Amino acid sequence: MATATSGVPPAKTRWSGILLTVIFLVVAALLFFIIYIAFPTDQHFGGLLWIGILALIFAILSYLAESFSKDPSAQRSLAWGFFGMGFAVLFLTIGLAPSYGISLGIWQYIGLLLTAIALGISIALIGWRLRAVQSTAARETVRDQWRERQAPSAFSYAAANSPSVPATAPPAPAPSTPSSPPRSP
Repeated sequence: MATATSGVPPAKTRWSGILLTVIFLVVAALLFFIIYIAFPTDQHFGGLLWIGILALIFAILSYLAESFSKDPSAQRSLAWGFFGMGFAVLFLTIGLAPSYGISLGIWQYIGLLLTAIALGISIALIGWRLRAVQSTAARETVRDQWRERQAPSAFSYAAANSPSVPATAPPAPAPSTPSSPPRSP
């Protein structure tokens, strides 16, 4: 049973990916603005911490969204942008806490240390992922070269290299004398 195909070519989705990216950026910017405004002036420190954490969550979601696209350049750009923004906001907010009139004392150093550890782990995972992508690209190059080669035909190979039976027959076994079984120690 044949299925009917329409003469309409499938729609190109390049513009839809860019449009979704712009919409996501606008929604994220509005959300960040609402979070910043929702906190009173004396609590903007907490709002900036939430914005930094939310930016890192958006970076993770943008990275995961790459798997749903044929051309993930827009999602990758969003992931890098949110990654940089999240860590920059967190480092600056925690590092400049005294300028907000907040005395964190030792907790400021602990917060900076934990943020630095999270950044180090993120960079290590990014390096691991980039090596995996490069390795996959190298394997795909070899696979493409292998696919481009013309496969030999079993029929043409057999016809062109048909050996004669006597030349390829195994040598006759030499007469052997029966040997005694091996002794056990």
